[in-house]
Amino acid sequence: MKIIDFVIDVEQAEQDLYRRLADCSADRTIRSIFSMVAAKENMLLEKLQRFKHDPAKSSLETQAPARLNEQLRENQSASCELLENNEIRNDLSSYSYILRTEQLVFNLYAKLKDREPDPAARELLSLILTEKQQEIARIHTLYDVAKVIP
Repeated sequence: MKIIDFVIDVEQAEQDLYRRLADCSADRTIRSIFSMVAAKENMLLEKLQRFKHDPAKSSLETQAPARLNEQLRENQSASCELLENNEIRNDLSSYSYILRTEQLVFNLYAKLKDREPDPAARELLSLILTEKQQEIARIHTLYDVAKVIP
């Protein structure tokens, strides 16, 4: 599997998770937060799709850890249960959940980069890590703003 395909799958799984959490929430604020972050994920997915179709980058082949991708998909099925169990209670805890999820994905990409023997694939993962870091910074900003709004 190409690294880019794996990353697209992970980002798609994240977007699906946020959309499901939005759909499961009865609270309008929580629903809008998860919908907004899902839309931001879509922007990253579009960038990754454009990058994937760049012929100059078509040789970035590597084996992605399939079990990690499976686990991420398995965890999605429990998304509504998170809301039912009040693990995500309000807008601030929603942002915290999103930040934790984004950080876990960032850590996954960093580990993949550290283990990747192909220099071109490592370079691609560096670009993806930069994008993910920017995404996390944007969510941190939104979180900080939400904290000061009563």
